[in-house]
Amino acid sequence: MSEIICGSVTQTAKEYFQVNLTTSQTGIADSTQATVDFGGSGTVQYDTKSNFDSSNDAYLLDSSSGVYLISFSVGIASDAINTEVIEDAGAQVEVATDGSTFTGLFGASCRGEDGGGAGEGSVHLSANYIYKATTATTKLRLTVIADTDAADTYEIRSDVNSNMQGLQFSTTTGNLCYLSVVRIA
Repeated sequence: MSEIICGSVTQTAKEYFQVNLTTSQTGIADSTQATVDFGGSGTVQYDTKSNFDSSNDAYLLDSSSGVYLISFSVGIASDAINTEVIEDAGAQVEVATDGSTFTGLFGASCRGEDGGGAGEGSVHLSANYIYKATTATTKLRLTVIADTDAADTYEIRSDVNSNMQGLQFSTTTGNLCYLSVVRIA
């Protein structure tokens, strides 16, 4: 809904949401899918409709027919630096049109292992997607999975510096893991 005031267009029904992981989520079992714990280890930066459900780390879309731009970013690494090897990693936004039964909507993945068996120390995955809601109960959440080769645990890193070992920014680094939702129509 928009209204014109003195030649300017203002949108009275703006909807945008962003949550950032502020503490790395550690100790996730090898090859186990995990929902990013934004409710317990994150901070909501924007939530114009107050629709974030921290108990299940999901955002409820405010419109049953709106069009949304959904974005995510996530850094994944082994917990053990001396055996740090990520063979495979993936992240996906899941959708539950009934509000509780989640299924993959879109995502990103990385096959970090080369032909010789050497893997990545950490990976960064991100993606954007345009989605049209169809129900008033549609929820979104972010999940990850990683194979660490040696059955080590893995973690979801909260900021840019924590996902690097040798180099570090001298200033405070930005958020690495987030989920954002913006209604565009």
